[in-house]
Amino acid sequence: MSKVIGHRGARSIAPENTLASIRAAGGCGADLVEVDVRLTKDGILVVIHDDSVDRTTNGSGKVEEMTLEEIRGLDAGRGERVPTLAEAARLAEELDLAIVVEMKEVGLEDLVVRELAGRRAIVTSFFHQSVREVKELGGLKTGIIISSLPINPVDLALWAEADSIFPRLTDPNLFIRAHRAGIEVYPWTINDPDQVRWLNRLGADGVVTDDPCRVRKAADDPVTNVKAGECQYYPCHHFEGQDCTFCFCPLYPCKDPELGRFIRSRRGKRLWSCVDCTLVHRPEVARYFRDHPDATTEELKQVDRDGG
Repeated sequence: MSKVIGHRGARSIAPENTLASIRAAGGCGADLVEVDVRLTKDGILVVIHDDSVDRTTNGSGKVEEMTLEEIRGLDAGRGERVPTLAEAARLAEELDLAIVVEMKEVGLEDLVVRELAGRRAIVTSFFHQSVREVKELGGLKTGIIISSLPINPVDLALWAEADSIFPRLTDPNLFIRAHRAGIEVYPWTINDPDQVRWLNRLGADGVVTDDPCRVRKAADDPVTNVKAGECQYYPCHHFEGQDCTFCFCPLYPCKDPELGRFIRSRRGKRLWSCVDCTLVHRPEVARYFRDHPDATTEELKQVDRDGG
C-alpha cells in the first residue's frame, strides 16, 4: 500500500488549487493533498500555480501585482475562488488530510513555516535552497522536486536536508538509494493505475496524481512476487521457471559489454539494452546483491562464477 497525494487537490475532478478540489481529493480517499503557493502584492500566501491568474481564473495579471481582494474577486472555475494557504490548510486538517505545499517562489520560507506550524505538512520546491531553509527553520517535513533525473538525486536531497524526493522521472536506483538514506520517494504526476502498481513494486512510498479516485485502489493493492510468465508490466524479463527477483536491474545502465549492448531505437536514439542479461536474476547473485547493495558488476560476475 502506498500513499495517494492529490495534485493541486484533485484537478481532474474539480478546479485546481481550490477548496472544491481539496474536498474532492478527500472524497476520493487521498492521504495528502498538494497545493501551490505564491505571494500577493499585500503579502498574503494564496493557492495558485502560475505566476499570473490568466490560465486558472477569469481575470488577468501577475499574482505579485494584485492584492488579495483583487484576486478574491475572480472566478477560479465553477464559481470557486482562489483560497489563501490558511484556508486550504484548515480545510485539509478538517478532512484529516496532510498537506503538501509547493513554494513556487523564493522568499516564502518564513511565511510558509509560520502558517503550517503544528500541522501535518510537507513543504516542497524546485528551489532546493528554499527547502533547506525551511528545514533549518524547523518543525516541518520537506521534499525536493526534480523534473529530470540527476546523477545523484539523493545527494541533492541530503544537501537540502529533505525528508523526501518528488521526482518526475525515476529509475530503480533512486528508490534503493533514497530508502537506504531514509528518504521517501513520491513520483509525479501518475494517473495510470497500472503505473501506480509498477511504481509500488519498485518501492514508491506514494504517488502524486491528478485523479485520486482512479488510482486509490491500485495504490492499496499489495505488492506480491510475480511468477514467471505472469508479469503484466513492461519492460520485464521472463526466464523459464523462475520468479521475478528484480523488476529492474538496480545496476542499469551498467554498460558492461559482457552483459548488454547499445542499440538504436526506431527514432534513432542510442539506448543501453540488457534484455538478455540474467545476472541479477540468479538466486545466489540476487542474495549477494541484497546483502551488498553497492556491489559492482565485476563483483556480481565473480559471485556467479564462484557459485555464490
